[in-house]
Amino acid sequence: MEILTALARAAETGLMPPGARILLAVSGGADSMALLYGAAEEAPSFAWSLTVGHVQHGWRGREAERDLAFVRAHASRLSLPFLSRRKDARGESRRWKLSPEAGARYARYEALREMAQEAESARIVTAHQRDDVLESYLIARERRGGLALLGGPRERRADGVVRPLLAVTREEILRFLAARALSHRRDSSNGNLRLLRNRIRREVLAPLKEADDSAELNELGRRADLLREARDRMDREFEERVRPHLSRQGDAVAADAAFLQGCAAELQRRALEEAALPFAAPGRPPMTGREREQIRSRLESGADFRFEAGRRIRFERRGARLRVSLSARSTRPDGSRRP
Repeated sequence: MEILTALARAAETGLMPPGARILLAVSGGADSMALLYGAAEEAPSFAWSLTVGHVQHGWRGREAERDLAFVRAHASRLSLPFLSRRKDARGESRRWKLSPEAGARYARYEALREMAQEAESARIVTAHQRDDVLESYLIARERRGGLALLGGPRERRADGVVRPLLAVTREEILRFLAARALSHRRDSSNGNLRLLRNRIRREVLAPLKEADDSAELNELGRRADLLREARDRMDREFEERVRPHLSRQGDAVAADAAFLQGCAAELQRRALEEAALPFAAPGRPPMTGREREQIRSRLESGADFRFEAGRRIRFERRGARLRVSLSARSTRPDGSRRP
């Protein structure tokens, strides 16, 4: 799908509503530069009020400074407001005991939310594209992830983040830039093969593209699309049928255990994760996949139980009621909760 077609579709479906104030997440890479210039071209048609947001993660020293200057210059060229945030991704990784990749992701979205609030933007638009869908699918398959992960990046998130370019290929992005004689920055950290995403990109997708193996690429895309459609159907069913049975009660989340017991396995998994999410450490899932399955097994047994997940989150069933909260071990001596 072409860039401008994808953005027009985003306006028509309400992903990027006409007249909305929008923060564009622009790193300076090819994908985000195509998003920036495509949105700028379409903005008059849909009355979008655009702001450019750039996050510097504290990596790559002078290279990152040049990225910042590059994006600022293009925002100025387009007469668009420009915001930036500097974050210490390594510090966040150490603080919350995250992988470098997860720490950078946590810092990036925290910065984007701050800038969106400053710009009074209802939407944060990122430039995730078709290759990101395939990479996420392959990573989830490698890690034996569930449907939520196998489905890849969500087109719309509850926090206002939207991804209108998920159907756009890398080749279409490069053609868009070439047709407008636009340059882009290259991130040297993409060559770090210690990161699983970079290994997947280099060792799986790149050889298929070099061999022009469209059949295999199309098959990977077909599988990813089917899983994303299944995940999206599950999301809709969860919102309509299951979320009304979850409620925040003081410092805990309560759920109708008897109702959840009768739900399909994927809906049970989603419900357990949603109930525990308020108590998760920043940037981390509230429980491991193994812990989630152990809790689900106890839930399906129908018996009362108490289970503490590794993040010190307690699941306790009594009769028809499931209560999720931080355990006593997560409370400081003064009675306050640990983050």
